[in-house]
Amino acid sequence: MGLLGACALVAVLAWQNRELREERRWFVARTTEPYLGMYVPKVEATTLDGASHVLGAPDGAFQVLYFFTPTCPYSRRSLPRVADAARRIAETHGPDAQLLGVCHCTPAQARAYAAEHRLPFPVTTLTDRRHVMLFRARNVPATLALDRDGRVRYARVGAFDTKERVQDLLAALRRTDASAALATVEER
Repeated sequence: MGLLGACALVAVLAWQNRELREERRWFVARTTEPYLGMYVPKVEATTLDGASHVLGAPDGAFQVLYFFTPTCPYSRRSLPRVADAARRIAETHGPDAQLLGVCHCTPAQARAYAAEHRLPFPVTTLTDRRHVMLFRARNVPATLALDRDGRVRYARVGAFDTKERVQDLLAALRRTDASAALATVEER
């Protein structure tokens, strides 16, 4: 009987240990990675061409932020698909959309990187670690799509290097547009 009790205790402790590991994983992810529905801060930024923007506060229906570093091979590998996404967003949504590159680097490094890769979207820098952490963009590349309230509607940490990633982003933007249209109708 004692052996049966010990086995039951071991089973219960193993189950609790697994549950605690899952909760810890969830907590770490929730505090370090962007997630759907999360609000981001509003941070004033100036692009390399001198235009003023507020990260986290779209001028139109939404804003896509692509966080990268000049030394990250995954950021570099993602550039063709991010450029494709920027082109398709501009074609589909026009001035109601903005895709901004956000470099974790100095303006000089960002300028050299943008020129070398001929980035087809505006680029700004974000060097304050607190802001980087509030966007949960410590790991790059990271792609966030925000609605007009500064709420995350799409989040991807890691390489953005497949057609499926572009399709997922565009689908999230369509859902964001549909939600905004529905909210406008409900306000009337």
